[in-house]
Amino acid sequence: MPPNNRKQAMLPVTAEIIDNPVGTACGFAVDIGKARFFFTPGVPRELRRMLEEQIIPRLLAKSGLQTSIHLKRFHSYGLGESHVDSLLTGVEELVPDGSVKLGFRAHYPQLETKLTVRGADMDEIKRKLAPVEQEIRKRLGNFILAEDDKTLEGVILAELTSRQASLSIVETFTGGQIAARVAHLPGAERVFRRGLVARDLVELGAAVGLPRASLEGEITKETAEEVARAARKQSGATHALAVLIDLDEGPDRIEFGGTICLAIATETEAASRRSRILGGREWVRLGAVEMGLDCLRRYLQGLPVYERIDFEKT
Repeated sequence: MPPNNRKQAMLPVTAEIIDNPVGTACGFAVDIGKARFFFTPGVPRELRRMLEEQIIPRLLAKSGLQTSIHLKRFHSYGLGESHVDSLLTGVEELVPDGSVKLGFRAHYPQLETKLTVRGADMDEIKRKLAPVEQEIRKRLGNFILAEDDKTLEGVILAELTSRQASLSIVETFTGGQIAARVAHLPGAERVFRRGLVARDLVELGAAVGLPRASLEGEITKETAEEVARAARKQSGATHALAVLIDLDEGPDRIEFGGTICLAIATETEAASRRSRILGGREWVRLGAVEMGLDCLRRYLQGLPVYERIDFEKT
């Protein structure tokens, strides 16, 4: 264990450990005289999370007040934190007593929007929460991927399972990370047919039975559709997702980017989109994984596959 981490584990013998859900350094609480002291890391986002989930509930319990706290979470992709903060201006004021607090946790490429709600019991909390969460769903719309403990890949699996459908995934540059998000889930064995990964598009095409000539030249939406159709037909899946990436040349800097062409194919149709993301190789990779899965979710839920996102560059 590094010395810095070892130091974080050195706490007073009588201390109560306060969990830090977003960092390595825990907090702690001790009684000094008649007062209860709370100590936390200095990172603002860690402090806020610990206050909401750990410290305030302890203080309320110590005060003797009868109260409950509930955390409601919305997971979204495509809108940055400042954009969502602006879109949700005033939602806290739908509950005038100040018992609903709005917060965010950004972890690119997703954003978690949080509502912390306090009330005498869960019935009161649900009454307070109802108009606020309804307004959030209205304002964020199709950009909401999932809520609470649900995940994007879990939503996709549920949609496919409910249709008794199956899925194959073809991807370049992302190293199989799109397929990995789905394939390990409980129940995926009934849905996930095949994942194909290659850095070279011609090799990828050969794996799904496409001639070399059809894949030479610039990657386009039409290329992605052709690959998705071939992968679906070859694997026998009802749906196929193809995510193809054309990376820039040059050093891996903030201005380094990639063009993403993706498509979802079924037996009767195909839907596709093209996007460009800057920010370096890892930023492009993470964005491509999330965009591919999100477009598949949108397709399965009957939503537009293309809506412009904040991370997209022209």
